[in-house]
Amino acid sequence: MRILLIWLKNWIKYPLVLGAILPTQKFASNIMTSEIDNSSKLVVELGSGTGGITNSIVDKEIDGNEIVLVEINKEFCKILELKFPKAKIFCEDAITFFEKFPKRFNREIDIIISAIPLVSLDKKSKEKICDLSVKNLKEKGKFFQITYFIRCPFPKNLIVKHKLKKELKGFTLFNVPPAFIWKLSK
Repeated sequence: MRILLIWLKNWIKYPLVLGAILPTQKFASNIMTSEIDNSSKLVVELGSGTGGITNSIVDKEIDGNEIVLVEINKEFCKILELKFPKAKIFCEDAITFFEKFPKRFNREIDIIISAIPLVSLDKKSKEKICDLSVKNLKEKGKFFQITYFIRCPFPKNLIVKHKLKKELKGFTLFNVPPAFIWKLSK
């Protein structure tokens, strides 16, 4: 209950930054994490919030995978540190994270799970986050994006530029608001 109150307080202060009225529910989280398996050695979650999607990642119990959480909200980062002590947590924006990623990790990402509200970002920021995400994905890497609109929020020009495959992975009414999950893959 405490976490929900913290979420709601932050949603009132920063509705466009959070994007959703409530944290992502299990139904949407399960769709977003459905392709995490033993080949997923490095999973990065963007906009981890209070850990709703992270719970589904951890529930996979995949041996040897590394979970990296990226969250800009300092209050949420403290919650994530308590709930997920084994995860690597970066309390910074996604652009900064990806700009520093190659030096920090010296490898590529298998799966990116994104809850960043791309539709509420300015065009330049959205394109930068999406471009850097794809550049740090390994060959055959996957990018999952939750959105509350039927259209894929990933910029079309980057889908063409990086020759990505786009797929509506799922939809659930059991989320507030109802959610569409898009998958982009190399």
